[in-house]
Amino acid sequence: MNKIYAIARAEYLQAVLSKAFLVGLFVMPILLGGSLIFQKVMGDRVDLTPRQFAVVDQTGELWPVLENAVKMRNEMGIWGPAEEETTAGERKQLRPRFELERFESTPGARVDAALSKRVESGDLNGFLLLGASLLGESPGDAGEPETPLAYHTNEPTFTEFANWAEKVVNAEVRHRRFASQGMDAELAMKLARKVPVTTFGLTETQADGSIADAEEENDIRTFVIPVAALMMLFMLIISTAPQLMNQVLEEKMQRISEVLVSSVTPFQLMLGKLVGSVAVSTTLALVYVSGVLWSTHHFGVGHYVPGTTYLWFFLMLIFALLMYGSLFGALGSACSEIRDAQSLMAPAMIMLMIPLFSFSAILESPNGNVAMALTYFPTATPMIFLMRVLTQPGPAPWELFAAPAMCLVTTLVLLWGSAKIFRIGVLSQGQAPTFGKLARWVISK
Repeated sequence: MNKIYAIARAEYLQAVLSKAFLVGLFVMPILLGGSLIFQKVMGDRVDLTPRQFAVVDQTGELWPVLENAVKMRNEMGIWGPAEEETTAGERKQLRPRFELERFESTPGARVDAALSKRVESGDLNGFLLLGASLLGESPGDAGEPETPLAYHTNEPTFTEFANWAEKVVNAEVRHRRFASQGMDAELAMKLARKVPVTTFGLTETQADGSIADAEEENDIRTFVIPVAALMMLFMLIISTAPQLMNQVLEEKMQRISEVLVSSVTPFQLMLGKLVGSVAVSTTLALVYVSGVLWSTHHFGVGHYVPGTTYLWFFLMLIFALLMYGSLFGALGSACSEIRDAQSLMAPAMIMLMIPLFSFSAILESPNGNVAMALTYFPTATPMIFLMRVLTQPGPAPWELFAAPAMCLVTTLVLLWGSAKIFRIGVLSQGQAPTFGKLARWVISK
């Protein structure tokens, strides 16, 4: 035990006192904060170049509607609110102007072909085709579009004009439909107004018989916390477990391992390195979780993160680090070259990525068949179960014992198998590892 502690202590101090650890400690917060700042800064950097669009109105009645709507948008809808006005009293433009021109179609001609050439030349950003059938009329000439409302452009990622035109045209079409039936359009719109749904939790009956009102569900508690916990757990695993493989491989290539195993057993060496790696990752987790704890209370959302969240996070973190640390350590000991390690690393990374591939299905149905199956897929248990614990209604009470037991059994099995591989692989040289060879090492005496 003293030897294991000495190896773990040496590995831990070597890691946490290095410049790489100190840099890495601040990399994730800097990247996260920097991305938020960048998005905030770039959010104001909008291309305000006026956008040119042609309108082909085969109804003969909708062009004035669009003309008036675009005039109102350019005068009122693209400018910042009063608090964003400059000191000179000038408003700040937030969105580009739309400039429309009416294009008269020629009977028998393909207007879309002619306008497409103008878009390709840069004269237009796109064109809008309004078919006669929009107002319930019969189809027009050969230039009639296949769809009554069609927008053509070579910049499909710019959707603002299409969304604006759809809203304006549909509002006018609805108004005319109501009028044609002798209905008051404003009254009809008022009667058709949607009633929003608000999601609440369950009403609880207290021990004294009183009834506590149900709380309104919040997206932070429902979606942000489970996904953030999963991503943080994944980042902590990916930042330490693969590094253990590289470290073991490097020591093996430099023949340092041969010197170490002359003083300690291969199992003591592997377990010491594993404990040191777990301690490094736990140190990172303590720093980041402390920041999360302070931030949630500072911004008044701490009540969305109960104290048990942190306990489950650290428990699943330790299990996951022991699992993947022992796995990657064993793979590193079995390899003699970096190329061999990379080929063996791919299957291990796929197992590590399974929770990321399936988190949307877990959020949608945390107690469904997919969630249950993945919870008891051995190497996915820590991350999947953590998400389920943080997602309402939570797992069944018996799973609060079954899932940690599954983690414990998987960890012990991986430690045992990894120790068998490490014992043979750490001293083997010049042999390209295969999964069949690793299996034989595991079952060897």
